[in-house]
Amino acid sequence: MEQQGTKNSLTKIKICGLTSAEEASWIAQERVDYAGIVVFYPQSRRNRTIAQAREILSALQGARALSGEPIRVVAVTVSPDPAQTEEIQNAGFDRIQIHGTLSEETLAAVHIPVIRAFNGLEREAYEKARLCRKVEAYLFDAGKPGSGKTFDWEVLRLLPRDEKPVFLAGGLDPSNVAEAVRRVEPDAVDVSSGVEKDTRDGKDREKLRAFVRAVRQMR
Repeated sequence: MEQQGTKNSLTKIKICGLTSAEEASWIAQERVDYAGIVVFYPQSRRNRTIAQAREILSALQGARALSGEPIRVVAVTVSPDPAQTEEIQNAGFDRIQIHGTLSEETLAAVHIPVIRAFNGLEREAYEKARLCRKVEAYLFDAGKPGSGKTFDWEVLRLLPRDEKPVFLAGGLDPSNVAEAVRRVEPDAVDVSSGVEKDTRDGKDREKLRAFVRAVRQMR
């Protein structure tokens, strides 16, 4: 894995489920690698319209320009259709993270790198993704995305790994992310619920900072 800038950890960090420009500013201050915004998934309380996502994107891009740090902004969605995929790309996202179904029509419409997400161990879908040149990375989440639940990390150690990065998600928080990094050795860790306020109405600044510190102290 390649170290970027002056970061103290080889494991990259993705903060997912951003809901406001203020949270975007925190992401920039912590100099994380990836920021995720949920779109076209109204079942999630973190879901944002494309217009709202553009505001967060603008805040991230402004912060990125000031800091000089590359923050890759990821559209997080479930079984998008080609029209939704086009809207995501036109909004200016750097990556698209796809849970659920990835149809041939949607795949044909994708022109930005794909992070293919799996809810639990989906071996058949994983093997198919390994053959797809548009898939840049894999993300393994709990059975229900955004649930804040962990899963059996040991199953990932049995999977054949290739050169594409592996993201670990699902139930991570400041108290367990170091153990997850030790046991799974992912290329990146992904958190959403684990750095939210107890009221679940947005990110908690101190939890976010603690999560980033826990990862970077692993080196």
